[in-house]
Amino acid sequence: MKNKDEEPKEYFERSILLVISVTAFAILIDWLAIKMLIDVNPWGSAVGIPGLTLTLQALWLIVHPYAVVYNDRFEIKQSLLYNKEFYYLDSKAIEDTSNLSVRLIYNDSDSDKIPLLGMRASHKERFKTTLTEKISESLKNRDF
Repeated sequence: MKNKDEEPKEYFERSILLVISVTAFAILIDWLAIKMLIDVNPWGSAVGIPGLTLTLQALWLIVHPYAVVYNDRFEIKQSLLYNKEFYYLDSKAIEDTSNLSVRLIYNDSDSDKIPLLGMRASHKERFKTTLTEKISESLKNRDF
């Protein structure tokens, strides 16, 4: 359960190139929608809806870090729609599959793919080692 007073132990930032490109694309679509609406083109409102969605996504990407590590869990905030929490107590290991993703293996041998596409390249290795350390620490503290 989330505790509002809990302090994050570590943040892992987004790729600045991703943030800049999404923001530029959102501004371009917003400008196009405003230009169409000023010229009294009815397609302006149809273009404005994806522009508004991309603008909200860009603002969300600017405000939130990619991943946040706590004592008992970690959160992945890849996009406005993908926001997941993973608990160390449920996890058994981390499997390094590629540079774009990591596979989280649960206690019941089920697995989940964690995307790393939006994370800074300099933070990926540190994120993998931090998760490995936290999961191994959790394995030592269990009473199985």
